[in-house]
Amino acid sequence: MNKVSIELSASARNGVSRILQGLDLGNQKEIAEHLCVDPSTVTRLKTDKKNNGLNEIEIFCELLSCLGLKIVPKEYQSIDKSRVEALLVMSKSWMSRIESVDDLFHDEISGQKEKLGY
Repeated sequence: MNKVSIELSASARNGVSRILQGLDLGNQKEIAEHLCVDPSTVTRLKTDKKNNGLNEIEIFCELLSCLGLKIVPKEYQSIDKSRVEALLVMSKSWMSRIESVDDLFHDEISGQKEKLGY
């Protein structure tokens, strides 16, 4: 096999960055214990280059990219693209009716400023 280094896709580079940041934030020893491996194994995942010039984390992230998958934090939630497009259309429609900042305030409330304590 040739020792040709491959170029990581942008998605894979982002995944590698997220994983490395996560490893830096977490205790590598605890992560290794959770995986039932030696801490040096986790270090080797980051540092040992294969014959294609990539380490195992980079290879895994490129595999995910080839499969059309990506790494995101757990707290992220997926939103259907068509739903976001609909919200964008509605927002643009509403915003196009606004001519000044004053249009953002309701006449009913602006006449009651004294009663509301403004």
